[in-house]
Amino acid sequence: MFEPLRHKLHQTFSAQESYDPAWERDLDRGDNAGYFAHDSAVWVVHGGMSPMAAGIRALLTQALHPGALAGVAEHSNYQADPLARLAGTIRWIFTLTYGDTAAAQAACRWVQRRHVPVAGHYTAGTGETRDYSANDADLAAWVHIAFADAFLRSHQAFSGPVPQGADAYVREWATAGELMGVKNPPRSEAELAAAIAGYESRGELSGGPRVAEVVSFLKNPPLDPMILPGYKLLFAAVVDTLSENHRKMLGLERSKLGPIPLPSRLGGKAALGLAGITLAKKGPAELAARRRLFRLGMLSDLSYPEVGLTELEKTPDGYRHLHLRERVGEGQPVFDALSEGILTWALHERSGLRTRPDTPRVQLGSRVELGFGIGPARISAPCRVVRLIEEATRSGFAYGTLAGHPETGEESFAAVLEADGSVYLEIRAASKHANRFYRLVWPVAEAAQRFATQRYVEAARELARPRA
Repeated sequence: MFEPLRHKLHQTFSAQESYDPAWERDLDRGDNAGYFAHDSAVWVVHGGMSPMAAGIRALLTQALHPGALAGVAEHSNYQADPLARLAGTIRWIFTLTYGDTAAAQAACRWVQRRHVPVAGHYTAGTGETRDYSANDADLAAWVHIAFADAFLRSHQAFSGPVPQGADAYVREWATAGELMGVKNPPRSEAELAAAIAGYESRGELSGGPRVAEVVSFLKNPPLDPMILPGYKLLFAAVVDTLSENHRKMLGLERSKLGPIPLPSRLGGKAALGLAGITLAKKGPAELAARRRLFRLGMLSDLSYPEVGLTELEKTPDGYRHLHLRERVGEGQPVFDALSEGILTWALHERSGLRTRPDTPRVQLGSRVELGFGIGPARISAPCRVVRLIEEATRSGFAYGTLAGHPETGEESFAAVLEADGSVYLEIRAASKHANRFYRLVWPVAEAAQRFATQRYVEAARELARPRA
């Protein structure tokens, strides 16, 4: 139902006709947690849907500084190709938020290199002519401040308070400012507000024809007709979150029907809510960061403590044990074909399960959401890959259950090549029902597991069948 809208949103945010978040998935590389922990205020504020509103607000606020605006107007083709600029900004934000420190530093250096030729002159709000360079610390400071304010206020307006506190977000995101050359960025909500007030009191912010041009473009960007109505709702809601002084300089007004203010924020929340239904709760960049943290042993979201259950000779008390070993063919080509089918999720897909992995190929830490059933009876079963089986004659993986799975435990899938050339599908599982409901309906649950196992065998035989 939402697939066409999902496709258009992906195209918009990635500036790709055929969406492939390869650079986001690559954020699972690296050997450290990065600058921001998985439970940080930065992860909270930059996650979810409110960053869509924050992006609009940041562009409007940044445009109030004549120097920042001159750089955009004179050194970018935002009107001809606005989505490319948006995609570049998103890449920087997510790499800094979710990547390891090396990736984050590289992203900042990339931006700074692109800023080298961005220089010229502008007329300040005070009327004097000044030089500007995009890498100047003073100009970088305004961009950082406008960004931090936009993301914080948008989260507060459309998602609610930051659980760790607004001060935590400003303090944590100051690291981003420092990486971009900002000297002594704000480290609390009060300091952030004072910094913005300082620009206003010094007369460094202003409106004018060039601002009006940018505002006109942001009001009516060249978006797909499927997306534009929701964008307009969100734009009106964002305008209402701005201070009266900033709205005046931007030439904007609050949404009204005559003298009566309209509840535009509700429209903005509705637009973000639809986006939230359409898109995944966690984007590819965050999922990649979680894979990296899992691989490094810094994060485990499994719903059971005994990792390695499928490697044990004896299953712990309370767990049911399954060991299936089914011959599916003979010879190295059959073994290779079955191995490839297991490691590309094809075994699961061909068994009839709805399979939604976060990596196209199985890797340590991959998250996959399996679905079975129809309509209101559909059950979702999220898992994370906890082990790779990489031997000359055994190939596959094991995954463990995550919160929301009807079972808790582990299951492994392997292609096995015996000395006589026989190829087997081997499945091992150790599991127990996740809650009281599934314990009550255990006959149905176990029948479903037997049915699924048989479908795996049928899928394995299909994968192992010689191709013409």
